[in-house]
Amino acid sequence: MVATPLKSGTGAEIRTLLGLVVDSIGETLSSLIGQPIKVQRGDLLVQDPESALIALPRPSAVARGTMDKGYAGKSLLTVLEIPDAISMAGLLMMTPDHVIKERRAIGVLEGEDVEAFGELGNVVYSGYSNVLRVKIQNIDLRMQDQGQIQPGKDEKGMLGNERLVTFGFKMKVGEYPESVGFVAVDLETAEKWNKGPIETPDAAGPVAARAARAEDDGLDNIPAAPIRGTLATFIIQSEVFRTLRRSCRRVGLELRRHGRGEIPNPAAHRNEIVLMDVPAGEERRFDWCRRIKELSDTTKVVLLIHHPSRSRVTQAFLSRADAILGFPCDERQLSQKLEQLATEGSPTGDGDPDTAD
Repeated sequence: MVATPLKSGTGAEIRTLLGLVVDSIGETLSSLIGQPIKVQRGDLLVQDPESALIALPRPSAVARGTMDKGYAGKSLLTVLEIPDAISMAGLLMMTPDHVIKERRAIGVLEGEDVEAFGELGNVVYSGYSNVLRVKIQNIDLRMQDQGQIQPGKDEKGMLGNERLVTFGFKMKVGEYPESVGFVAVDLETAEKWNKGPIETPDAAGPVAARAARAEDDGLDNIPAAPIRGTLATFIIQSEVFRTLRRSCRRVGLELRRHGRGEIPNPAAHRNEIVLMDVPAGEERRFDWCRRIKELSDTTKVVLLIHHPSRSRVTQAFLSRADAILGFPCDERQLSQKLEQLATEGSPTGDGDPDTAD
C-alpha cells in the first residue's frame, strides 16, 4: 500500500501538532550544537512502514520515543539521514570539521557518534514532550532507543508494523547539504490527536482503511473461528504480524500486540500463548522464553526464528519453547501449531533441528 496524502479537511489538528513537533527540532538542537538548524515542513501522509522504507532516499538514523500515561506503549519516531546524524553528533562532541566531513562521506554512524546521537535524542524528545503537553492531556514522552534503516530494509523493525501518519521535513544543519527526514506516529494515536478520523482519497476513513488492509491480508477468505484464547505477541518484523492475523482468525485466538520495547512479564501471561520472533542479534528472547516457562507451564511459548540454524533451534529447545518454527513459514503450518497449543494444553515439542538447515 503506497503513501497517501490526507483528504482535504480531515487532518487539521494532527497537521498542527506534528508541525509544532517538527519545528521544535531546530529550536531545541541549534543552541546545543552551536550551529543553526533550519527545518522546513513537508507533506503529511498516511502510509505503511514498508512504503516509508521504499521511499527512503538513503540510509537513515531513527530515534524512537516512547509515550507514557494515557498513551503508554505508543511511539513517536524521528527519522534523519545518516549524514545529518553524524554532523550533529560530531558538533555536540566538538569534533573537528574535517573529521565530520570524512565521516559524512563514509556514511556510517558508529562508535562515539552513536552515543552522542542518543544524547541528542534525549534532548529532542524532551522538547517534543513540552510541545505536546500544551495540546494533549495525560501524555509524557521520552527517548526509548535508536537504530538505523536503509531503503527497503528495517532489520530491527524500528518503524513498527502499524500504519503510520508521517510528517516530512527538509533539514539543513549549518553549512552542510540539505537533507530530508520525517516524524511519525501510528494512525490510531494520530486520530486521537486529530480529534476525529483521518481520511485519505482512496478510503472513506479508518474503518474503510482497516477493511482494505484486511482484504490485503486475505482475512476475508478465512472463516472466523470462535475465540477460545489469547495470543500475546512480542514481534519485531512487520511481516510476522500479517501472518499472525490470518492464523489467529483461523484458530480463534484474540491477537494482543505488545510494544517492541516491552519485555514479557511471565506472571501476566498465565494460560495464554506467547509468541516471539527471534531475528538475528535478538538472542535475549531465548532467555525471555526460559523465564516464562520456569514460572508456569500453563503459558505456552512459540518462537519464530529468522535465519534458523541448528545452533539457534537448539537454543530454542533449551529455552523450553513449546513450538519452534523458522520464519518465513507457511501460515497454515503456523496455524496448526497454534491449534495444538490452544487445544491440547501441553507442550508440543515441535521444531526438529533437522528442518532448520
